[in-house]
Amino acid sequence: MMAKEIKKSFIKRHVRHSAFVDALRRTQQSFTARFKTFSFINYVVNTVHLEKICLSPFYSKRYILPDGMSILAHGHYRLRDI
Repeated sequence: MMAKEIKKSFIKRHVRHSAFVDALRRTQQSFTARFKTFSFINYVVNTVHLEKICLSPFYSKRYILPDGMSILAHGHYRLRDI
């Protein structure tokens, strides 16, 4: 699980290991990041307030096994037994 497109300064200050574990175990629906950034539109610099989903238990690229920690690729032969 990664926090993509989130400022590294926000991750260092606010995202802790417990937030990752909560997202993996699906006890927390999602972790929202709110921060300010610069936006360049038509050569004009503006300050923009952004709100993005930082951590989410939704993972579409692989199948998460019932233990919540192990993953398998879609179409894996062991998924037929589950």
